[in-house]
Amino acid sequence: MIENEHVRRDFRRILEDQPDISDPKIISAWFFEAPHIFDPKPTKRLKPGIVIGLIYIALFALICAAFNFR
Repeated sequence: MIENEHVRRDFRRILEDQPDISDPKIISAWFFEAPHIFDPKPTKRLKPGIVIGLIYIALFALICAAFNFR
């Protein structure tokens, strides 16, 4: 058990030292496009697939509300 704790602690330390590998970075990469390297003011934009999915969910909620509260 001590070896597992030691390995886990060292692995977590190595991951935290890497700027591109961490939980928030991985989750951010799922939803947001990578900013352009040479852009002086990078902005995070949602990926097109995420935008389309959110539009479908909003339309579904709107249709359900329209038929349930009619």
